[in-house]
Amino acid sequence: MLEEDIALSTLKAAESGETLLLAEVRLEERSTRQLAVKMGQVNSSSSTQDAGMNVRIVLPTGIGFASANVISKAIGKNLVEKALKQAKSARRKTLINLSAEPSVQTNWEVRQRKPLADQSSEDKVELIGRIDRAVMKTKVKVQGRYYELKDYEIGSYFANSEGTRIRSFLPRVTIESSNMVTSKGESEQSLRQWGASGGWEKVEEWGLEEALPAEVRMLKKQIDQGRKVKPGVLDLVCGPEVAGIAAHESCGHPMEADRIIGREMSQAGRSFVTPDMIGRRIGSRYATVIDDPLIPGSYGYYPYDQEGVKARPRYLYKEGLINEFLQNRETGSRMGVRSNGSSRSEFYLREPIVRMANTFVAPGDFEDDEMIGSIKEGVLMHSFTEWNIDDKRYNQKYVSREAYFIKDGELGCPARRCVLEITTPGFWGAIDAVSKKIEFSAAECGKGDPMQSMAVFTGGPMVRLRSVKLK
Repeated sequence: MLEEDIALSTLKAAESGETLLLAEVRLEERSTRQLAVKMGQVNSSSSTQDAGMNVRIVLPTGIGFASANVISKAIGKNLVEKALKQAKSARRKTLINLSAEPSVQTNWEVRQRKPLADQSSEDKVELIGRIDRAVMKTKVKVQGRYYELKDYEIGSYFANSEGTRIRSFLPRVTIESSNMVTSKGESEQSLRQWGASGGWEKVEEWGLEEALPAEVRMLKKQIDQGRKVKPGVLDLVCGPEVAGIAAHESCGHPMEADRIIGREMSQAGRSFVTPDMIGRRIGSRYATVIDDPLIPGSYGYYPYDQEGVKARPRYLYKEGLINEFLQNRETGSRMGVRSNGSSRSEFYLREPIVRMANTFVAPGDFEDDEMIGSIKEGVLMHSFTEWNIDDKRYNQKYVSREAYFIKDGELGCPARRCVLEITTPGFWGAIDAVSKKIEFSAAECGKGDPMQSMAVFTGGPMVRLRSVKLK
């Protein structure tokens, strides 16, 4: 149990010196278990316990952050001194302000029906073994088979000088798979990830002993029966995985307020969005993208961010208009709005920064078969094997992993490595229909310096784009 008196003693030390805008203290304990299996053999297995604390101090002219992998009153006092010295030395020309937020006193936790800590290493090896055997029974030639299972439980206590006190417990579990299929002298690779907040029951819901054999059979079919798309203007239906990566990369990242004001420019890039673009049209009326940390069981779940601000759904693009940015307290104040609970850090050694949680295209009114049925000539890009986007999040490219030709409203043979190159307004502006059913994929989002990897969901329904260039 994290000691509340250590956090409060550290806060008292911070408040005894300079006139502060804010002082924050976070204590954290983490248990992590990892298992990797390569080509049917255990490649690595580990179990670690970690604990530490951090202090963040905000002055009108600078912000200081210091952390340590020890929790004690003496260490807390030392971190205060380091963070205060850092904040004083910053000497920003533009004075810092923070959005006014209510203080919070609460406890929250994600409950587990089957606690992650109760699952033995033998049970985990057996699960991965069953998955691997199911893949091999397909008789598909899978030259590369790699599966990694990781689960962790994070206990945290957060306190700030405004009276906020939050204790939390968050268990997460994830499985990543890599399968390389070869046929006829050619190869295709599938990289997939499943993740959730919760206990072992989440793993049992994923049905990986059926999903991964189906995946390798699909890859073989793409190689054996697929043909290239003749370059030209066609209609395109994007599956939830493709809609999700587009939502994450060409909406979520460019709508991060720290990126918009230039703080991320030398780290993860810039944004084509400027502060005065709220209300500007970016897509059709069918283009609504939401970032919602409150989806139960989601990989990116949290009810309060790491500045103690209550989380809520953020409507980034709303009916085709740029609606709101992802904000923390500093960026929100700078832009004349409140924080919308977007401040996150990977773990206690890293400063919280503006991050996404679960970013997805909002569902629409169409059935899946309606999306395809009205297309005379086009492609269904169900999933992707490759993507890239420029540092302004404007010009982007997606290459299909699983795709099929559409002719007169019917699915045809596989479309091998279909390529969509398009701009952000081009993608969102071409949407003329969105289906009802929504699906999510787990992912790790990288950002910051030092780099932080953050648990997120991407996803959406099927979206239909009219008259886009494919090749």
